[in-house]
Amino acid sequence: MAMQLAPLPPVDHPAFDAWVETLPPAFRQAVQSAATLPTLLEAAPYLMGLANTHADWLATALAGEPDTAMAAVLADLRAAGGENIEEAQLGTRLRVAKGRTALLAAVAETGGAWTSARATEALADLADAALDAALDFLMCRAHERGLLSVPIEEATAANSGLALFALGKHGGRELNYSSDIDIVAFYDPGKGVLADPSEAGRTYSRMVQKLVGLMEERREFGYVFRTDLRLRPDPGSTPVAISFDAALTYYESRGQNWERAAWIKARPCAGDVASGERFLAELAPYIWRKHLDYATIADIQAMKRQINVSKKVGDIRVEGHNVKLGRGGIREIEFFAQTQQLIAGGRDPNLRVRPTAEALDALARTNWIGFKTASNLKETYWFLRAVENRLQMLKDEQTHVMPETAEGVATVARLMGFDDNGAFEAAYRGALERVAGYYAELFTEGESLGAVDGNLVFTGSDDDPGTLETLTGIGFADPAKASATVRKWHYGGYAATRTAAARAHLTELIPALLATFGTAGNADEAMMKFDDFLSRLPTGVQLFALLRNHPQLRTLLVQFMASAPRMAEAVIRRAHVMDGLIDPAFAEDVTHREVLVEKVDAFLGEGRSYEDVIDRARIIGQEQRFMICAGLLSGTLDVRAAGDQFTALAETLVHWLFDAVRREFERRYGVIEGARTGLLAFGKMASREMTATSDLDFILLYDAPLDAESNGERPLATSQYYTRLTQRLVAAITAPTAEGVLYEADMRLRPSGNAGPLATSLSGFISYHRDNAWTWEHLALSRARVILADNDLGTDIDAAISEAFARPRDAAKTIDDVVSMRALMARERPAKHDFDLKLVDGGLVDLEFIAQSAQLVAGRTIARPQAPVAEVLARLKETGLVPEGGRLAGIHALYSTILQVMSAALTNPRADTPWGGAFKELLAQLTNYPDFNRLQADLKAMRAEVSAVAARWYEKAKDL
Repeated sequence: MAMQLAPLPPVDHPAFDAWVETLPPAFRQAVQSAATLPTLLEAAPYLMGLANTHADWLATALAGEPDTAMAAVLADLRAAGGENIEEAQLGTRLRVAKGRTALLAAVAETGGAWTSARATEALADLADAALDAALDFLMCRAHERGLLSVPIEEATAANSGLALFALGKHGGRELNYSSDIDIVAFYDPGKGVLADPSEAGRTYSRMVQKLVGLMEERREFGYVFRTDLRLRPDPGSTPVAISFDAALTYYESRGQNWERAAWIKARPCAGDVASGERFLAELAPYIWRKHLDYATIADIQAMKRQINVSKKVGDIRVEGHNVKLGRGGIREIEFFAQTQQLIAGGRDPNLRVRPTAEALDALARTNWIGFKTASNLKETYWFLRAVENRLQMLKDEQTHVMPETAEGVATVARLMGFDDNGAFEAAYRGALERVAGYYAELFTEGESLGAVDGNLVFTGSDDDPGTLETLTGIGFADPAKASATVRKWHYGGYAATRTAAARAHLTELIPALLATFGTAGNADEAMMKFDDFLSRLPTGVQLFALLRNHPQLRTLLVQFMASAPRMAEAVIRRAHVMDGLIDPAFAEDVTHREVLVEKVDAFLGEGRSYEDVIDRARIIGQEQRFMICAGLLSGTLDVRAAGDQFTALAETLVHWLFDAVRREFERRYGVIEGARTGLLAFGKMASREMTATSDLDFILLYDAPLDAESNGERPLATSQYYTRLTQRLVAAITAPTAEGVLYEADMRLRPSGNAGPLATSLSGFISYHRDNAWTWEHLALSRARVILADNDLGTDIDAAISEAFARPRDAAKTIDDVVSMRALMARERPAKHDFDLKLVDGGLVDLEFIAQSAQLVAGRTIARPQAPVAEVLARLKETGLVPEGGRLAGIHALYSTILQVMSAALTNPRADTPWGGAFKELLAQLTNYPDFNRLQADLKAMRAEVSAVAARWYEKAKDL
């Protein structure tokens, strides 16, 4: 390959020379023989880093053919997925492959050994192979966990029943140099590879989430690909993997024209490709309409204008121009081809091709465009794609914007082979003008976004007939009422619309907002809910501006108002909670514990005082709770991940607040020498199953001499010291401030409950649970977990808990206590409705009591001390103590999902008030039920099943 590489315009290259001097002689000779490298590596820090990391591989690649080197990379990846290696080893193999491919593609393309088309093809092939290798690995792991019904040799990606579809440039095998990959995951529920087909949605969704983690994880050797799952059907309310049937139903009943455009390039790229091809064949009637579909052109035109407006792409220029989204850019060529494919592809299968260049050729062959047009646009397309690749290979940035300086443009020009900056600028402008000319022939640009066609006049006191007609067309059954409502907003009828700035933003927002109502299913109801929302919004400027600039937030907010009133209320109280949803990294932020913790640490680390930390904890706590809820309700997070994230957030905040409280407290009262302090969590915090509305159940334990005093300016005796410290901590967590309330704290599980001291000594804790604790207190202790401790106090607390459970106990009396306790709960805290699943007969409490009572009377047999309820239930099946334990664990998961969704979406989940149809539909979707009625019927049967198993278990347990 080295001899095939053409030299680039020369520049001084001291960094390249210094690097070459560090190479072994054999490598040095190979590198120096490649004429492209000095200018390329000097200009691109990212490539210089890759060359340094992979120097020996680069030297070998330069000695051979680029296609041979690429084939070897892909072969290694395909082998990696089936090898018996650890996840970390696989991640390293994937990241190494990405780095080597990125280096090879950059060198081969800029040096002329590859065309830009070949380079983008190689990057797409790498993405396919990486996804397949990761899925092969995950299928093997699923087999090890007993999730599959097929032998290990059949536990492969190709036999998984899960098809991954590449959309966009990945689908067309023309991937950008530093592109995200847009994938959609659908599965065939009839494939027969899962041990429990009823868990298909959950199993495949977890597999996809893990796969995305492997792609995006940044460690040694970088990362593989940023991965976007948001092009799946209705991403705000669906899991990350859905069945083929559900996908077809969505597209046939609710699919939009922009989604049709996205599926033009869709390609089964990994996993069960054969099943994916069959699905695409079934989807073809949705993508390709039977008749010439000229109406589509208006949608594509509006999409392009939306990009121009929201991205501020501006006019044709060189410095600062957006090569993808700008006037005359790549997107205009893609739209030029895709729109005509959508219009005519239903009648002419020859137009159903994926790559843009092939689409242009097909349009020319079928006389939709001239051959000269196709040739010009193809040549221009690959010229602009080459520019885009060079912009991105400099620093591995997903940028499409030309440098703002002449010097920066000159760097790009040199990598394009131009030694004259003026010549490059002339070629670039000529390319843009060529595209803009062809595009103008197809589209006539309007001056406004044009979200709605027709009159929208809301001045005066009378209804404008044209406006009523437009509103009817949007979908309003009562257009006169809709018109009157908008006039009320314009006239400052609410606090949120009283300022001139707010009304100005609202005026610009109205057309797009009305269009959003029209797509909500019931425009009149959506508008009524938004009107109620607006009436209680204290100020509107910030939110209106946000909704103007981010159309996805408009849709999300309307969905929240229909199906998740708690989320809408959160926006009313503090509009800033929506800020996180704008971040393109939302999916990564909300699904990775370490990212969440890092974000909270960074925000609280900027606190300038104790009071500032308290306020900041509330700000970040509210925002991240909102984000986790949004992830849960959109299907980005499954219920277990949501519980983990809610708990990680709470623990991180408690750590920060306890540190802040303790520092402030010690400043005044000093410390007790040699003392140790810890926090012991109970309930959902302990089992990492917290919800959006969970309290914090914990107690403070300390180990210190009981007759000691603190050494501060105001000394306190040990008991008084820790009581006051606990009071300060509880106040820091629960006190309302200008930024709101963080959590409610429940300290009733301390020894002697509310009658005992707020803080408990370790010795007192041990003696109490040895001699005086009630059975219900030991039930609670069965899943307690230390969340914070000085030195080795956590180990001592765990030992104390183990000691309490190791004591012999009367099984019959223990079970009688449990049964009596459950009966008392049923009398004093009866369930308020059938979905009050914690307290209802056969509900979550009954599952918890089965597991927790088993820990008390059969803990040694179970051998899972302080384990979560679901794990204990599964273990009861394994040990034969409760043969139905596995089934109960599944019911526990469903109950938990429903309670999580109710907590995230409903203002008062326990209130006995009717639920709206939108929430019922959302709940059915997130529990993978075809409809709410089926879910309701199954729950009734499950409650009866749980009650029956509980009764049998209690009879059996008395004799253990």
